[in-house]
Amino acid sequence: MRKQKERKSVSTKIFDSLYVIVGTILLVAGLSLFFFNNKVGRAYMLRDNGERASENLTAKQADKNRKVKTTYDASKTTDVDTRQLWDARKTPAGAIGRMSIPAADIHNPLFQGYGAQLQNLSYGVCTVVPNRVMGGTNNYVVAGHYMGNYGPAVLDNLHLTRAGDKIYFTDMHKIYEYVETNMRYDITPKQVEVENNIPGKKTVTLITCSDFNVNQYGYGQHRTVAVGEFVGSMPATKKNLENTELTNKVSPKISQKHVRYKVVKSQPKSAKIYSSLSLKQIVFWPSVIIGVIVVICLLKIWL
Repeated sequence: MRKQKERKSVSTKIFDSLYVIVGTILLVAGLSLFFFNNKVGRAYMLRDNGERASENLTAKQADKNRKVKTTYDASKTTDVDTRQLWDARKTPAGAIGRMSIPAADIHNPLFQGYGAQLQNLSYGVCTVVPNRVMGGTNNYVVAGHYMGNYGPAVLDNLHLTRAGDKIYFTDMHKIYEYVETNMRYDITPKQVEVENNIPGKKTVTLITCSDFNVNQYGYGQHRTVAVGEFVGSMPATKKNLENTELTNKVSPKISQKHVRYKVVKSQPKSAKIYSSLSLKQIVFWPSVIIGVIVVICLLKIWL
């Protein structure tokens, strides 16, 4: 009888342990689905994709990536979703440089075209017209997703830029400086003339959705378009890249010196969390906490 009770006690402990483990798996799965299927989760994923693709980017690697086959057919691109971001990781994207607008806390790796598998918009911003060059006598046009008002995410802060803001691009050989001259929020997707060259002018055009105000501009119905004029160039030295915020991970001290107070003030709390924590940290710390709780529960069952 006593042995039977002991056996029953052990079987109960095993059952309770399985209950804790299965419950934990379901909890983690639920939290993961919730996080990665909302806008902030997708913003984290896209930033992580971009950081992976542009980590330790060199001039030699950027030159090599410019020779990779790509497409410029915008009609085949779609709104960003979780599955698209995960699938993009299976198709590598090679950065050809970086861009930044320090006053608006915008920093992105740059890719050529939409990619052979349309993966490039899931990594950062990309050029949308072929055969245009940084600093050249042409209109250098780039586009990126609007991720949902998460501040530094891709081009979420583009509508907060203003005339006079400095726009930097680098091909890892040189840094090209532009100054913003014009901004519009009501451009429709059919107004492709914004991509045209202006004879004799060296300009840059940045495009994203105007979803920051869906009541006025609708969801995906209008585009925010910022235009800048070329000022000059400088060598892409380590110091110059750091000062123009064209590194893979920007120094908070340098960023705080350049970003406009109004931009920081206008950001929701989610944007502040996004800018201060990486995807690895977001995944790591909850995992540690849940792991500790599981260990404590199992110890209570068996001791």
